[in-house]
Formats: sequence, structure tokens, C-alpha cells
Amino acid sequence: MKREIKYSNDMPRLLYTFFITFSDMGMPSFDKFARSIGATLDDILQFRKHREFERAYRECNEIRRDYLIDAALTRRYDPSFSKFLLSAEFGMGEKDKEREDTDLKVTLEVISDGNEA
Repeated sequence: MKREIKYSNDMPRLLYTFFITFSDMGMPSFDKFARSIGATLDDILQFRKHREFERAYRECNEIRRDYLIDAALTRRYDPSFSKFLLSAEFGMGEKDKEREDTDLKVTLEVISDGNEA
């Protein structure tokens, strides 16, 4: 059973430091950070109501995204799996070109200056 972890002002720094110094196998995650401080993921999600922690959380999410991209490009992770995670976690899926174009509405207004040739 986990002990209750109370939020402290150094939590944003701890989170950010954990993500930028992570060197274990795999990639950094909020679950791994929570375990490292004896907390749960629910505790971490509750800490997001604090403005500074929310900012650190968003920055760490960007680190996770960049880590996945780098791991796919260097083939540390299977590129197809990385693509799946990037789509599922970060909304970076391919856009349907045909669907995009159908949403485009253009209105042209022709204005004549009265000097028609």
C-alpha cells in the first residue's frame, strides 16, 4: 500500500529533472516518476491542479513525444509502434487529405471597376 504523498513546491522541479535525466531502459513516463517518489499516477494527475506542476507536466509530455520520435528515427523502437503511440498519445496521426479538402469552403466576390474591355 502506497503512502499518501502531499504536493510540495519542489514537485515541478523533481518531475522535470526525472524526465531529462532518465537513463533506464525504455522511455520516461509519469508512472515511473510516480513510483520513484512513492506516489501513484492518480497522485501525479491531482498535482496538475497546481499551475507550476501543470507547466512541468506539459514540458515532460513534450520530452516523451520527442523521445518517441528520436527512438523511431534511430530504430531503437520499431517505427510502426512509435507511429501508433504518437498517434494515440499525441494526436500525431496522418491526416486524410481527401477529408481535409472537403471541409474547405471558398467564396469569391467579383468586383468590376466599370472599365470592361
